[in-house]
Amino acid sequence: MSIHSRVQSIPTIPLGGIEFPRLTMGIHPYDGVSYQDEHRDAENLELFGEVNPVADVIHHAVQNFGFSVAQVDHMNPELNRLHLQAIWETERRLQTDIGLLAYILIPISLNGETVSYSERAHSTLFEYDLAAVGEEAYLEQLSRDEILKYTVGGTFENLVTPKTVEPYGRADAENFTIDYATLEQYLGFFAGCKILVADPGAEIDLLAAVGRFDLIQEYLDFLRGRFDTVITSVHHAGITIPLIEEHNIEFDGYIVPINEPGMYMFPIQDRVVDAVRQTNKHVICIKPMAGGRYLGEKAFEYVFNDVGVESCMFGMGTIEQVTETATAARSVLGLSS
Repeated sequence: MSIHSRVQSIPTIPLGGIEFPRLTMGIHPYDGVSYQDEHRDAENLELFGEVNPVADVIHHAVQNFGFSVAQVDHMNPELNRLHLQAIWETERRLQTDIGLLAYILIPISLNGETVSYSERAHSTLFEYDLAAVGEEAYLEQLSRDEILKYTVGGTFENLVTPKTVEPYGRADAENFTIDYATLEQYLGFFAGCKILVADPGAEIDLLAAVGRFDLIQEYLDFLRGRFDTVITSVHHAGITIPLIEEHNIEFDGYIVPINEPGMYMFPIQDRVVDAVRQTNKHVICIKPMAGGRYLGEKAFEYVFNDVGVESCMFGMGTIEQVTETATAARSVLGLSS
């Protein structure tokens, strides 16, 4: 039984030097992100614009469904700080600790400018995927991806490609560095937090795409000096995971978007599933419900039973949504609620 509730505890997996739960609280929609549309984003911002409403939901998830770890972020400082405050408030209410999985952006720099989320970075990743699977398969995958459509502003006309923006070339990549001064500022956001797991951002994909595995290893070595357990987000897992392992870079595990509709699974769904099944590292799945488009037990049956991930992280939403989703996830793991 869980010490915080009357339900069975969520089982754990070994991850680095810790035991990590198979179900984890994600950060959306507390930062406004719905993966649906601008209207839903605005509703989320209004609903979760204060500490107590967020703390109420987290309290419900911890007390009634046994959650013990939450993802945290630093990229939207005002809302992300509010989220941290809600976690602390929940800890105070329940007299318990909530483990933190911290997403930490990799500040990749070129000539003094951070390029991690630049249009040229997106163009480079488009080229990276296209080269791996060919234009027909890749464009077919993109055409069905409603999460991607959301992230580019609701229309694929905004998609950045090598035809619209020049990708980074070899000469550019040779001059990439990691801006450790900026990184220290990012880490400062988490001052006073007990970070259970550090998660380098999905900029790992960009570094892999341009062949800078030396920078990936350098960054990993830096984080290992600060944190005991280090995993990495990978949004282009079908290519990046095999390359990371080919270059003998030892993360403790991966965070990968996985869902039955195949959204945000790059370059194509089959390549991602194959990479996840082939790795001997633990995989934490995100976006299992495809941004609210694939709900219920079937979402968790796909990621746990069909693909075989070890753990799953998903957004909490409202108390009612937590009840529905957590019940479904726990049921697939054979847990009573």
